[in-house]
Amino acid sequence: MTGFEALQQLRLPDAWQAEAIRALTAGDDVIVQAPTGAGKTFVFEQYFQQRRGPGQVIFTVPTRALANDKFAEWNRRGWRVGITTGDLSHDPEAPLIVATLEAQQTPSRAALYVIDEYQWLADPLRGNHYEGTILSLPARTQLLLLSGSVANPGVVRDWLLRLQRGRNVTMIEQRERPVPLDEVEIDSMARNVPEAITGYWTRRLAGALREDLGPILVFAPHRREAEKIARDVVAGIPCPQPLRLTRDQENAAGPALAKLLGQRVAFHHSGLSYVQRAGLIEPLAK
Repeated sequence: MTGFEALQQLRLPDAWQAEAIRALTAGDDVIVQAPTGAGKTFVFEQYFQQRRGPGQVIFTVPTRALANDKFAEWNRRGWRVGITTGDLSHDPEAPLIVATLEAQQTPSRAALYVIDEYQWLADPLRGNHYEGTILSLPARTQLLLLSGSVANPGVVRDWLLRLQRGRNVTMIEQRERPVPLDEVEIDSMARNVPEAITGYWTRRLAGALREDLGPILVFAPHRREAEKIARDVVAGIPCPQPLRLTRDQENAAGPALAKLLGQRVAFHHSGLSYVQRAGLIEPLAK
């Protein structure tokens, strides 16, 4: 790479990102509140690359899929990174560990503990894990909380100060949204769909695809519901350009999932194997 090409790829922090990095360098606990796509993770990446000192850095995320994604991305950059989730543990001595929070609730060697999507503090089922982890962290462990969907980050800052962890808490807020959000009434998607296509989700997803709103991600509360929606979509919506899987992909998927993937549809949940989720569905989705 020439010097000119390197300059073209150089990315400098925005003012709010630079402020967050300075606060981390100064030893503060830091809360970053910024919309999706604004560059919250960039704050961490820039700080981690310039960080000096002992102790591990633990970067926690709420789902295994996100952990797999970050692990793969930072590996591609040549970083030494480990991963700890409910079904996988790799290189636990690495300077950077990506983990689901529940898999790293009592890190004894963490110098910096990052909670990505810290809005899970308010979740009625998992919030106690998040609160308990923060409460149990040694005072020497620095905190970085990242989110784009907390309405009252100041309350979280005040709570951290009341814990008397021995460090200042800096809150960084960025309100500008680089990726706009548009709300669409989903029932309107089904109005011009042919009557031959039936089923609640199938008609609405067909309408969304007709309006060129794909790719589409549907969140279902249970495994069976996710699988049923996927099967209904394949049965009800024609796929004009089927996906050709390799022999290895077919073997990893198994017959039922391979049939769905061939029609560019998949379900994703913790009941799948690690290879199916991280080695097959997630790369194909991206």
